[in-house]
Amino acid sequence: DDAFSHRDLHAALRQLHERQTAPAVSDPDLEKMLAGVTANSARSFDEIMQGVANRIEKIPIDQRLAAIFDHVPEEGDPHFDLVDYLDENVVVILDTGSLRPAAQRVLTLLVLSNLWTALRRRLNRSDGDPPLANLYIEEAASVADSDLLQELLAQARSFGCAVTLAMQFPAQLKADRRIYDELLNNVSTVVAGNVPRDRELAARLATDDMDARDVGNRLRALQRGQWLVKLPAAYGQPEPRPFTVESVAPPAGHPAHDPTPSRSEEWAFQDAKLDVHERTLETAGLVLGSPSVRTADTEESTDDAEDTASVDESVRVDSALPYTQRMPSTVDYEESIHALRCTECQNRYDPDITGMERAISCCSSLDKVDRDDIPVCNLNLKLTPEERAVSEWSTEQLFFMQAVYNAQQLRYDTLEYDLLYDSMIRLQEYVGIDSGDVQDLIDTDLVRHDGDHPHRLFTVSPEGRTVIGESYRQGVDYGHGAGDLEESSLHVLMIETTRQYLEQAFAADPESPVVEIIPYHDIDEGRRLDLAGVDEDGEILVAAEAEHLNHDVQRAVPEDYDKMAESGVDEAIWVVPVRRACHELLSVLNDPPEGEPRVEKSYSSSTPPRQFSIDTPGLTAIYPLTYVRDTLLEEPSR
Repeated sequence: DDAFSHRDLHAALRQLHERQTAPAVSDPDLEKMLAGVTANSARSFDEIMQGVANRIEKIPIDQRLAAIFDHVPEEGDPHFDLVDYLDENVVVILDTGSLRPAAQRVLTLLVLSNLWTALRRRLNRSDGDPPLANLYIEEAASVADSDLLQELLAQARSFGCAVTLAMQFPAQLKADRRIYDELLNNVSTVVAGNVPRDRELAARLATDDMDARDVGNRLRALQRGQWLVKLPAAYGQPEPRPFTVESVAPPAGHPAHDPTPSRSEEWAFQDAKLDVHERTLETAGLVLGSPSVRTADTEESTDDAEDTASVDESVRVDSALPYTQRMPSTVDYEESIHALRCTECQNRYDPDITGMERAISCCSSLDKVDRDDIPVCNLNLKLTPEERAVSEWSTEQLFFMQAVYNAQQLRYDTLEYDLLYDSMIRLQEYVGIDSGDVQDLIDTDLVRHDGDHPHRLFTVSPEGRTVIGESYRQGVDYGHGAGDLEESSLHVLMIETTRQYLEQAFAADPESPVVEIIPYHDIDEGRRLDLAGVDEDGEILVAAEAEHLNHDVQRAVPEDYDKMAESGVDEAIWVVPVRRACHELLSVLNDPPEGEPRVEKSYSSSTPPRQFSIDTPGLTAIYPLTYVRDTLLEEPSR
């Protein structure tokens, strides 16, 4: 099938507008229509094209929608097409809850359009009756006024699709009388909860045995969890009388479920959820390439102005607050006095994270603020004005490298930036740098892109540290208990996540002999455990390895196994970035390039790692990073 990106469409429309000449198209009817459009007067044509531009330019406003509409998959690229799933026994859930209402509507209509196309394609190639597909639309009133939904309600049945519309009450659809009439006249099964007043719905549910008044009284009297059901009649039979049913018990995990699920059941659910998340990310996921930020009130400075500012001694290099593109709505930054101010009562606070927390809590509260809107406060770029003047990199690029370095060194309070949970796209927003300038740093290997799982991460390379004047000191920045030389942000994230888990599971357990968790624990000259849990005598009882599985996996994995095995630990825990890496790691230990197999047991690639039952000197458990963070680790208050 032909496909094109939103960017291509925008370029074609711009060309059409500039030339007022219809492009070559394969459809003769479309060619005639476009010729009619271009035959208008220049003024009318401009008005038409402006209307078109207003419609399509809504897409790039939301970076998530832009990523979807500008993605044209090649073979092997992530893609999603409902035609691939209509005949399969699967459930596809599309959660748009985190999108703005306008973006929710666009994405919902996109999926409905894809479904409608897929249903027709399936029917054309099907020899018999296709399997029934069920479409469930929550909060259907938001798309009720679309012609597409009306068409689906009218025709979906003949294409083997059942449509369920869920909404607060049917009268929400009265804004578009066509869809409301379609609902009342073309929907055979109605399940209604308490509806205090809707005469037309009551009339729709009425039968010879129960008139509209009785139906209305019954609807008003329904209690929570009770439903009035109206089913269609068989051919040639009278309409059945509406009847009431009660909701089934809430499923395990629901707040109203009793009893609450066991810890093992909760783990099983979280493991399954992570599997779905990773599979979706691999097969149909797109990664945002640029941050979505607020538009500045002032116009962008010229390049000359930026160059002048970069050597201006008055430019603050100790704080990100003058440059951030995100800020809680109840807090302002006053550059003239370098202070934070509550926008409600005008009280002023220190320009650090403590002051930020106090400013937010002054007339509001932290739980009412989007955490992504809380910027990093301190930067502390260690370059003099003279050094910045001769640097080939812009002030924003220097700030970004410093912010990334601070983050990978865990220098920020988790309220402003938490490496375990926050994408480094946030750091781009906090220092006001665009993605093109970040890419320049990546292209010159000053900054390295670590990947996008579990979120976007960057690492400042040794060359980048030199540019921003950051030196590594043995025993302080790296070495026993401090860190690894040339350590990536992803490895720091894995170490810190595992450390917090070991603290909770062992050091904080009064029945465990482990009293301390030591990161980067030297066991002899040249060998180090990523994490070690020791008892009061300093004996290592628990060891953990954060394994990246990079190009030297065949050598590194057996060596790491051997050093944990030789330590004589009771627990040897491995943490890897993603689930499939668990199987890759086990495969290497099953068949190492040198020596005997370290582990005899093997499992199919479909077996969740939590079901591994391995007890060997150098391996007792393997966990994906997100499983440790989101399931084993107690969720922090965020």
